[in-house]
Amino acid sequence: MMDKNQLQKLEDEHNRKLRDLERLEMDLDDDFHKFSRETDHLLEALSYACRDSSFAEIQPYIFEIENNLDNYHQLYKSRIENVLEARHQENKNFHRKLEEKNV
Repeated sequence: MMDKNQLQKLEDEHNRKLRDLERLEMDLDDDFHKFSRETDHLLEALSYACRDSSFAEIQPYIFEIENNLDNYHQLYKSRIENVLEARHQENKNFHRKLEEKNV
C-alpha cells in the first residue's frame, strides 16, 4: 500500500510528464501553422514577383514549395502521433503503478 506522500509524488511526476507532452504538442502545432503561413506568403510573393512570367516558367518552383509543405506536414503528423503514443504510454504506466501499489 502506498502512503499519501508516495501517491502525491507519483501523481506529481505523472502530471509533469503530461504537461511536458502537452507543451510539446502545442509547440509542434505552432511550428506547423507558422511554416504553413510562411509557405503561403512565399507562394504569394513568388506569384507576385513572376506575374509577368508564364505559369510554365514558375511551375517547378511552386511545385517544389508545395512538395516541401507536404513533406513537412507528413513529418508533423508523425511527430504528433509520437506525442499521442507517449501520452497513452504515460497514462498506461501511471495506472499500472497505481495497480501495483493497490491504490
